[in-house]
Amino acid sequence: MSKPAEPVENETEKTKRPAKELVYSYVRRKILNGEMQGGDFIEEKVVSEAVGVSRTPVREALHRLQNDHYITLTPRRGAVVRQITAKELAEVYESRRLIESHAMAHICREKLTLPSDLRVLYDKMCVTTDSKDFVERAEYDQAFHRAIVATTDNRVLVELYDSLQVRQQRVAIAAMRVHPSRAETIDREHLQLIEALENYDEQAAVEIISKHLRPLADVITRLPV
Repeated sequence: MSKPAEPVENETEKTKRPAKELVYSYVRRKILNGEMQGGDFIEEKVVSEAVGVSRTPVREALHRLQNDHYITLTPRRGAVVRQITAKELAEVYESRRLIESHAMAHICREKLTLPSDLRVLYDKMCVTTDSKDFVERAEYDQAFHRAIVATTDNRVLVELYDSLQVRQQRVAIAAMRVHPSRAETIDREHLQLIEALENYDEQAAVEIISKHLRPLADVITRLPV
């Protein structure tokens, strides 16, 4: 089971953040933890009452959520949560394999120093294996892989990788919900990846990430085309 939805921010927190940011975080969290699923409609009135803001910041937040690929805004129908499809999942993994394989080969060839917090992120992910908090796990996972890509010091490559962040997290959460028992396998592959990079073993690192980022057939078949 995923972690229960977090309560809406209290009054003190509300004064610290713009209303549209509160709405964005509220809706995003509900999409990621599965309370709002692909195809669900999002009613402005319901959201404004839940967060305690007017409809104007709700509309502003919905436009940002569309830009970030969480929802789709359609004429006369309003906001609809985007559905993760099998095709999108496969394309995200393919894009990540291309970027991350290149990054790891570059790290090994140039013997670049890995970020100091890589093992810390790995340890935090392992904790979520027991807690089954797939949202938190996806955030740590994204940070873990991004830290490796950022080691190349290639700004354009990192920007390309960052453009996949929303899809990456939603795909990871969707996959974990379908196949939660795979968490231990993923943990093991992350550790193998760290060790390969620490030893600058390019062949091992590329082979591990290629295997790591291959979507499972039973996950793909449970998603719409």
